[in-house]
Amino acid sequence: MKHVALLLSIVCLLVFVACGQGDKPEKTTVSEPEKATEMAKEKAGEATEVVKEKAGEATEMVKEKAGEAAEVVKEEAGEAAEVVKEEAGEATEMMKEKAGEAPEMVKKKM
Repeated sequence: MKHVALLLSIVCLLVFVACGQGDKPEKTTVSEPEKATEMAKEKAGEATEVVKEKAGEATEMVKEKAGEAAEVVKEEAGEAAEVVKEEAGEATEMMKEKAGEAPEMVKKKM
């Protein structure tokens, strides 16, 4: 009878181990708050990457627009310089005419 009980115990142990239940560490369960924390960390990491990407795109767009604005300013400044040059030339001509007429006007007044 002792041999039968021992044999039965060994068979039960073998069946238990063969089913994958023996020497298996207990599965650790993660609590809901821990799951939520991990998920939040993951989402925050993803959001950070998206923000970095969008910031890079925005920086490139600003650089491009600043370059375009600089070109427009150069063009406008060049056009303004031409207008000033023309106006100054016209004013110089008018002053020469008036200076030429001045002696005649002085003679008339005397």
